Amino acid sequence: MNRTSALSVLGLSEPVSGHDVQAAFRRLAKRAHPDLNGSEAPLRRLILARDLLMRQIRNGPDLSEIIEELSDTAEPLRLSPEVAVKGGPVVTDVPLPLELIHDAGPGRSLMHRKSLRMTLPPGLRDGERLRLKATRPGGTEYVFRIEIERRDELHVEGHDLCLSVPVDARRLRLGGQVRVETPHGPQTVDLSEAVDNRLTLKGLGLPATPRYPAGDLHLRFEAFETPLRPASDLLAEFHRKWA
Repeated sequence: MNRTSALSVLGLSEPVSGHDVQAAFRRLAKRAHPDLNGSEAPLRRLILARDLLMRQIRNGPDLSEIIEELSDTAEPLRLSPEVAVKGGPVVTDVPLPLELIHDAGPGRSLMHRKSLRMTLPPGLRDGERLRLKATRPGGTEYVFRIEIERRDELHVEGHDLCLSVPVDARRLRLGGQVRVETPHGPQTVDLSEAVDNRLTLKGLGLPATPRYPAGDLHLRFEAFETPLRPASDLLAEFHRKWA
């Protein structure tokens, strides 16, 4: 949405004043209320148009300014892979309910947000929709779109987890057991079972839910060289400890 389309949404033409914008918004907002339309989209579009024009009245017209209109009204909820696995309490910012924005008049906009605390179930998938129902009749219902962060050492692929594990190069060549910290807790694995420095642990990806099967955990062992210490340093350390 730009200045031209914002004027069109509010039924205005140049030049406009703050009074013109607010009066047009109040008149149209009554007809755009979600209770009458079954959707928040018309009222949200009016609020976006009002916000853009009021900001430009304060700061000066800007024909190049564009506000993105999202067809997907779900709020993005960004989670770490660990939280996606185990769930638990989180706090996120959400827009004020539209009824509060409308009731408060020109002082409120879609830029005003509040903190919301909720408890997530385990096993959330990237891109999944999570609906938080209103706690009271007529209250606000939120819809979130899950976005699981991708890190160099840990990320999600579908239902699976992919984890990079640094291992001393000599240990990796000789094999043996190592302890690996995973989102499901510490796991002891045998390096001799790895193929091309990779090992899959069945069922230790994202946990199963009523909608999705359990995923696997794919380990990728990355060798690192431990610098050799001079024999004189080792001898001196031995004397410090045991002399």
